[in-house]
Amino acid sequence: MKQQFPQKQKKPVRPDTLIGLILIAVLLLSTVTLAYLYLQDRKQQELLLKQVQETQKKLDQIQVSLAQGDLKKAFSELAQAQKSVADLLPPVAGTEPKSVVAQKKPPAPIQPTTVPLPAAKPPAAAPAPVPPAPGTAPVKSTPAPIPTGLILAADENPYPLIQADAGEYLLIAEKDQKTLHLFQYTDNRFMLVKSYPCIVGANGFDKKREGDLATPVGNYFSLRYIPGKSLPEKYGYGAFVLNYPNFLDRKARKDGTGIWLHGHTPGKSLGDPELQNTKGCIAVNNDVLKELTRFLKASGAPVVVVNRLQLTKTSTQRQLAEELNTFMKAWSKAWESGNSKTFMSHYSNDFINADGMNYQAFKQQKERVNSGKKFIRVQIENPAILLVPEEKGQIAVFRFTQRYRSSNFESNSRKIFYLKKGQAGWQIIGESRL
Repeated sequence: MKQQFPQKQKKPVRPDTLIGLILIAVLLLSTVTLAYLYLQDRKQQELLLKQVQETQKKLDQIQVSLAQGDLKKAFSELAQAQKSVADLLPPVAGTEPKSVVAQKKPPAPIQPTTVPLPAAKPPAAAPAPVPPAPGTAPVKSTPAPIPTGLILAADENPYPLIQADAGEYLLIAEKDQKTLHLFQYTDNRFMLVKSYPCIVGANGFDKKREGDLATPVGNYFSLRYIPGKSLPEKYGYGAFVLNYPNFLDRKARKDGTGIWLHGHTPGKSLGDPELQNTKGCIAVNNDVLKELTRFLKASGAPVVVVNRLQLTKTSTQRQLAEELNTFMKAWSKAWESGNSKTFMSHYSNDFINADGMNYQAFKQQKERVNSGKKFIRVQIENPAILLVPEEKGQIAVFRFTQRYRSSNFESNSRKIFYLKKGQAGWQIIGESRL
């Protein structure tokens, strides 16, 4: 979070918050009891009994924290209790036990020192997406969870990522695994470069309100980088400021600000008692942040936050890239044509632009401005396309550089379009600037 304010006197816990957390605690204990009855092997029962006792201690600690009005500590202890329960439960039907997965893929997760970072390359022109074979039916995306170790096959891609600028680096943060993955878009696919440990908000749920101690789930972009010398000591080497709340967050009436990717107090390490979690930011070791500054754009770098990373087929990813690039090309040609009706057909009726204009106000402005143009030329450069996993692939985020030239005006701007797929195909529902 941005500033360290003087600590205020803790307020009593609201009754509805207290009741909600107590109910969660009861559900946790009930789940553990059912898991105990499920296991029949005596040795497993003895181990489980010990785990039940440990979980009971955690629930007692939650009760004490609630009585003291310390919500941050209560959320942290609740997250630990949830993890304990998850470790005890039997595997879901249709999934493989960890031991079976380990036989198929290396069990050890990628550590920051095991995969050397390639030398940074200057950005090149983005390769054209490979279109699907003629007559091929549309492929629906059905991403599968990635096992521990994060191994990508040649025909797999991380689900939220569709396209980026050639050579561009992107980040995906897994909240459940407390892992930050660095990818590079090269040869028309996303290659895993490195994985780093990280910490996230004490509240394991999606961010809804200011002060709820949660890290938001969604597709974000860096707005700027602030060096550590310009920040309080607790941010360490520095911080990337993210564009939370984005258009979709505001549409969902989420609030709060100050979500950063930053370092931590020098001389300490992740896992220390005071570095178990954050107030909502993503924090990494200072040497990691220093390394990331060599590869991430200070402004415009994609940073995707998910609960658990999923995979999709490369063919699906490329088909979506072709589909969305075709839409954006049609959008630019419609603008150049000066035909307002064709141009506005690319926008949804509930569209809101970066200045807060609704569909009708935006339409009237374009008609007025375009009427005085002898010609219009629009170029789209440096595209990056992301999907919103929670929307089942029906909402996409398109970042690009817009180069505009007309008979009486020229401009270059960086934009983010939010697109939704409906019966009429893709349409723009919102935009923002970088």
